[in-house]
Amino acid sequence: MSSPHGLQGRRAARLTSTASQFECDIQLSSNGCTADAKNVSEVMHLSARAGLRLRIQASGADESVALRVICALLTD
Repeated sequence: MSSPHGLQGRRAARLTSTASQFECDIQLSSNGCTADAKNVSEVMHLSARAGLRLRIQASGADESVALRVICALLTD
């Protein structure tokens, strides 16, 4: 992740809003914690910060597109 502020506040809200547009399930994992990318409180609970590696998994009909969009959002 490249944002110096990590996944807090507006960035977390933007991520969950974007993830919610997809039918597939999207999970974020880091340091042994997993979050539903469509749940803002779970995403913020990850306490993800700049430079931290996140694992992104998507499962469902539109998983390929979802992964591309979410990855682009996190590295922007």
